[in-house]
Parts: sequence; structure tokens; C-alpha cells
Amino acid sequence: MSLTKSIPVLMYHHVSPSPGLVTVSPQNFELQMQALANEGYSTLTADQFLGFLRGHNDVPARSVLITFDDGYLDNYVYAFPTMRRLCLHGVIFAVTSWIGEGPARTGQTLPCPNHKTCKAAITRGDTDQVMLRWSEIKEMEAGGAIEVHSHTHTHTRWDKQISNPQARLEKIREELADSRATLEAQLGRHSRHLCWPQGYFQPDYQEVARTLGYEVLYTTRRHLNTPKTSLQNIGRIVVKDKDGKWLSSRLRLYRTPLLGRLYTWIRGAD
Repeated sequence: MSLTKSIPVLMYHHVSPSPGLVTVSPQNFELQMQALANEGYSTLTADQFLGFLRGHNDVPARSVLITFDDGYLDNYVYAFPTMRRLCLHGVIFAVTSWIGEGPARTGQTLPCPNHKTCKAAITRGDTDQVMLRWSEIKEMEAGGAIEVHSHTHTHTRWDKQISNPQARLEKIREELADSRATLEAQLGRHSRHLCWPQGYFQPDYQEVARTLGYEVLYTTRRHLNTPKTSLQNIGRIVVKDKDGKWLSSRLRLYRTPLLGRLYTWIRGAD
């Protein structure tokens, strides 16, 4: 097995026919996933990715980590069936307080509104209209196509809510602990993987996360991920609403450290 030097991490939010911010259409998502399957990509689990970062795992030269932020219902309706059919694997970073109870909505015709409408529903407290349920998460995990990790408990930017640094840090600790406890209660395991809301964090946030058992911290920064990458600063690629050829071209860049660094420098990566 040939070894890879760099693993791209893809960042999705919505897969939905309702156009809007951070949304890929089901048609383009199908083309993108089909391109990964046709080109022989291995879609890693979160812990396989962690193993690569630690230098422990032999991962194929064409490897990628697929991530989805927040835990929208459209991930279950549109992304999951495509990934299951193509035997691909992805990670959903779920905002644990937004995930609901109730039976899985299998076989139902479900509305999947655009991002603006979803955010308005969440603000009203109508999360069940637009977010996943734990039963749906368990179904996706049982099928092997999806695993779920933490995107905090409430997705709050506490730096914008609390000015006192110590009080803010205590709230961050509570937020991360609540998310971890909820995932354990619902899924029976601890999560070692955490994605920061809007990619924002401060150095003291990282220390709190580490003490609570989160080992791999994901950002919205666009940079390469190699065995030299800090576990606390994982870069991700925003996926555009474009076809499989577009995705293939980006992955070729980010799989090659020299080309990837040149591309991110030109684009002004963090």
C-alpha cells in the first residue's frame, strides 16, 4: 500500500435542493461522491485520520476525510443515501442540543429548507423541523456510512456573549462537557473529535478541550494536513456547489504538499 503525505478534509454543511449559503445540491453531491468512488478514494473514519496524523496508520495514497457541520436533517435525507450506496464514509459534527428525539423519519417526504430558514427555525426553538434526530444518527452509524462527533452543545460564540475571560472560559468548559456527555449518553462512547463553531477558538479554549478528552480540533482554516500538523489545528476545504471534476481537481492539489501549499498561499490561506 502506498502512503499518502497529505489528507484533505472536506467541509460540507447542507446537501439540499434549496439553494443558499453553505449548500451543495443533491445532484452535485452525487457527482462529487461518484468521483471519489470512481477514482478509488478511501474515505477515512475520524480515528483513521487521527492515526495518520500520529504517523501510526498506513492509509492509501488517495485518502480523504469528509465532514458535515451542525447536523442538518438534509444530511440524512440526501447525503446519507448516496454515501451508503457508494460505500463511502463521513463525519457529522453535531450541535448536540439541537438534535431531537423521536422515530427516524425514514420514507417520509421531508422539507429541507435553505440555510437562512434553518437558522431561523433554530432561533425559534423549532430544531426538529430542520435538524437530525438521535434515531436517525443511530441508523446512519449502524450502516457504517456516518459517525458523529462534537460541534459543541449550543454552537454559541461565547467570545461575543461574555466579556470576562474567566467566566467565558468556564462557559466553554460547560459547553464542551455537556456535548461530550450527551454523545456518550446517546451513542455510548466518548468523542475525541471536536469542531469549533464558525472555526473560532482561542488558545485557552484548546487547553479546556484537551483536558476534557478532545484530542483532534477542527477549524475552518484552509491548509494542508500532514503528520506534522498540530492535532489542535486541523484545516478543512470548503466544498463548493460544483460537480465532481471540480472536487477531483481540488483534491489533487491538497494531496500534494508542494502544490497544496502553493495553492493556499495564492488563495491567502490562514
